[in-house]
Amino acid sequence: MNYFMRRQDTEYGKCDGVLHEIRKGDSLYRLSRTYNVSIDEIMERNPDVDVYNLRIGDRLCIPIKHMPYVTVEGDTLDEVLDRFHINYETFRKANPQLDAFRFPANTVIYIPDDIPERAR
Repeated sequence: MNYFMRRQDTEYGKCDGVLHEIRKGDSLYRLSRTYNVSIDEIMERNPDVDVYNLRIGDRLCIPIKHMPYVTVEGDTLDEVLDRFHINYETFRKANPQLDAFRFPANTVIYIPDDIPERAR
């Protein structure tokens, strides 16, 4: 199962980050908080997109160092560590903001960029 999109060729050119498709309720501010990047960084990576008039279905390249994963109901720490082949220490360094033992559904957690390709 593919949980995120990385380094995709798109109509906007090569995206070295996450390609995010705009959904209802998305804004630059919300995206900057979700992905932990500045609004300026998002704007710099998307010069051909009218970021002041985002529409559902628009795609933005988000320059991030870690890949986001949105948790689903029932996810546990052990399952996430096994799924992405990472250890607890690596996980904590990428997610210092989280209570590592509670994953409510729809929580964004970050997976380090250097995980093995087979785990993506």
